[in-house]
Amino acid sequence: AEMARHCVENGCWARLHGSYLSIVQTVAEDFGLACSPLPPEEADSDTIVQHLASGSLIVALMGPGHFTNGGHFIVLRGVTLEGGILVADPASQERSLTVWDLDLILEELSVKRWDGSPLWVVSPQFT
Repeated sequence: AEMARHCVENGCWARLHGSYLSIVQTVAEDFGLACSPLPPEEADSDTIVQHLASGSLIVALMGPGHFTNGGHFIVLRGVTLEGGILVADPASQERSLTVWDLDLILEELSVKRWDGSPLWVVSPQFT
């Protein structure tokens, strides 16, 4: 409830449509996290694995496929020793417990390209 209230108060809620894409950077920064877009053309496996291995998270806006029929945020939260991707999917515990192939995730990214989408790197801000 607190997060929903925060998003409404800060203009991130899109009535009848969920959230504006600006929610990712706005909320990350509001909670003291660094957040920067990762252009899809720069999102190769080495770059993504490097970010995840360093402790960053990657928010991904997904298009139709295994995660959604429309648009849906997931978080890439880690990488296995074998190179599989661990996700946090707020809509599915089962998908959150599955190890995913990075190529499949990249193929199913949303085609939307505004407000940093479809990928954002989120990490702690060290002062």
